Amino acid sequence: MSLASDTDIVTRAKELLDSLEYVNVASVTADGMPWNTPVYAPWDEQLIFYWGSWQEAEHSKNIRANPNVFLTLYDSTRLRGTNNLRCLYFQAKAFELADPSEIARASSLLYGTEGAPDLSIFSGNSVKRLYKAVSLRAWLNDTSEREVTPETVKMRVELPLQE
Repeated sequence: MSLASDTDIVTRAKELLDSLEYVNVASVTADGMPWNTPVYAPWDEQLIFYWGSWQEAEHSKNIRANPNVFLTLYDSTRLRGTNNLRCLYFQAKAFELADPSEIARASSLLYGTEGAPDLSIFSGNSVKRLYKAVSLRAWLNDTSEREVTPETVKMRVELPLQE
């Protein structure tokens, strides 16, 4: 069983966040079915993830109806059975952005200063919007599936969001 220290876990979580650009956003449809969507989603120092999407995309409609989402990030290059310290999980609340300053902030994270689109495409009658997911809780796998024994109680450790 992995005995990684809190410092190791926080360091590994930061390494994953810095190296992985895509997040799976899990939401729930109006009829209670799970819906998972991969998005390019940079994040800020407060672990708020940002992405752009069409207003009528299934996950966008789901978020308007129910802001509770679950995000996952994982190293898809890992060898099978070596998932320890390579999978991040976030319980979050997601929102469609309407405030112009939040739209500008999200756009700068998504597009940088060069190549940024006209911000009007994310508001008004436009069909495209920017979204954010505010992290509430986070976990990192600290045990590989190869390390699981009948005595294993959990494979994840909760991360301190303030670090």
